[in-house]
Amino acid sequence: MLREVKPKNPRTARILKAREPRLIEGPKRTLILHGTKCPQALDTVLKTFHSLTKPNSVLFHKKNENVHPFEGTESLEFLANKNECGLVVFGSSNKKRPNAVVLTRIFNSQTLDMCELLLLPGTDGDAIPPINELVMHVGLGLRPMMLFAGSPWEDPTSSSHVMLKSFFLDMFKGEETDKIDVEGLQYVLMVAAEEPRDNLSPVVHLRWYKVVTKRSGHKLPRVELEEIGPKFDFKIGRMRPASPEAMKEAMKQGKRPNEELKMKKNIGMDSIGDKVGRVHLGKQDLKGLQTRKMKGLKRRAGGESDEEPDAMEVDEVSDDDEGHKRARTN
Repeated sequence: MLREVKPKNPRTARILKAREPRLIEGPKRTLILHGTKCPQALDTVLKTFHSLTKPNSVLFHKKNENVHPFEGTESLEFLANKNECGLVVFGSSNKKRPNAVVLTRIFNSQTLDMCELLLLPGTDGDAIPPINELVMHVGLGLRPMMLFAGSPWEDPTSSSHVMLKSFFLDMFKGEETDKIDVEGLQYVLMVAAEEPRDNLSPVVHLRWYKVVTKRSGHKLPRVELEEIGPKFDFKIGRMRPASPEAMKEAMKQGKRPNEELKMKKNIGMDSIGDKVGRVHLGKQDLKGLQTRKMKGLKRRAGGESDEEPDAMEVDEVSDDDEGHKRARTN
């Protein structure tokens, strides 16, 4: 059950207002931690993730002895909330699970889901060199073009690949925008997945490529990819998916600017952006309408009337100065 926090003062209300769902979410901050034992190959993985997610990542060099994600998440939740990070990457190594990288997402100050990746040795038998010996000419704050190669990424029944794809998108997507500069498209992140086999854990390959444009003799340049950085091969290990209620709450989006107006009946927006409403009135009864008593509304002599009198009524006779008699008729 999700915890509902009620604001006790205006400061808490402003913090909760800033954490409400938005239509366009900002980039998520990533917290990168080391375990008790962190070999050189695992340290290269963590520092590579940190270099590609700057400035939206925080790297801690101190070893954390009491952090065990799948046994207890209190320490991870405390560090993530303290540093305002929604993603946590924890690297540790032991005899049972060597070179393990645990990806954790935090939502509403609690753990949402977790995925474990086990680093495999290189296919050519060479060890992964340290990060200072690798050259990755990538600008600060640039977003990569992401390519997910393999049929498992499109398979909705493969929960492990669906979760892992969501993790990588949250980590490397950066800030969303509707305008993109071509000069900012400098590198490509390819995540390849092998076809699933019986009784074998899926293997995921991470590769980085730099985009190079060369002259082609035509209007459009020729685009080539040069491999840069280290090669990482992971085997998917333990997973802890999110509950349906928590995932539904985490996927909630904020309302659009004119969505509230559309929900109300007969209220909308015009092309200029002004609020326009339509009012419906009932049928008016004009029988009891009071009008002014004026001569134009009175019935005149000789006009049509509902009843025809038998004879003309004669009023009293009055004498004038000249002695003539005049009768007034109605």
